[in-house]
Amino acid sequence: MNLLERIGLRRADLTESEQTLARYVAMNYAGLAYEPAAQIAQKCDVSAATATRFFTKLGYDSFADVQREVREQIEQRLSSPLGRLGSKGSNAESMTDLVAQTLERDLRNIQDASAGMQPSRIIGMAEILVQSKGTLYVYGEKKAHAVAFYLYAQLNLCLDRVVMLTSEQSLLADRLLQVGPDDSLLVVDPRRYARSSLYVAQTFSERSAQVLLLGDSETSPIAAMASFGIHCPVEGASLFDSYAALMFAANALSNVVAALRKTEIADRLKEAERLWSRFETFATKSKQPDEH
Repeated sequence: MNLLERIGLRRADLTESEQTLARYVAMNYAGLAYEPAAQIAQKCDVSAATATRFFTKLGYDSFADVQREVREQIEQRLSSPLGRLGSKGSNAESMTDLVAQTLERDLRNIQDASAGMQPSRIIGMAEILVQSKGTLYVYGEKKAHAVAFYLYAQLNLCLDRVVMLTSEQSLLADRLLQVGPDDSLLVVDPRRYARSSLYVAQTFSERSAQVLLLGDSETSPIAAMASFGIHCPVEGASLFDSYAALMFAANALSNVVAALRKTEIADRLKEAERLWSRFETFATKSKQPDEH
């Protein structure tokens, strides 16, 4: 069990000072690898003894053990395409082989995600989305935005109040002004873990709103504050990560939500078709059920 998982399990038992330390750990996870415990205590405005007790309470013999664990995870999870360039170039003998390896890796990721993720995880998150009383905000930064936008486009046809958070830095904070405890955040955040995604998730958590995570690992910074998470492998065949398994999960989640809302979404889909026709969204007109 890693540091963030331990915090998640013990969060209810943490004192106010320890909660401050836990938030700092989540927001500065990579920095723990080299930052002295005394400096962390100073930044959190707690005593060095409190910081030491905090990590001991989580089951570590020393802060050195914490740093060793974090460094190992950083090396494994946060490597960039540039960092993989020398060590993880494809061993394909031809471009045809590279295409085949990419397909094989994508299929394996989907299979691993399916094997490791019980259907109950997808169904559980879908039920949370359907039962939510407030607004559902969807967010993903950089490449994760593509998966998040797909989720938004699908879920917006099934649920009443869905908002796609855009990533313009100057307006992102403004878009969170109305977030309340009845609202939910569905955030897509695989490695390398965007800092803006962490800030958005922290804002929802601080306002007692639900945070739902579609990511790649329980060691991610947001995992510790998420009330529900689905994790999919993103290992790629060469330099770049594969999002095939994430898209599988997003598609499965959309399908289950649609099935749970089947009796409620007919009018919404009809209105969507009417608006798409008015705006000439598609090149060809779709035939309506009552058309002959």
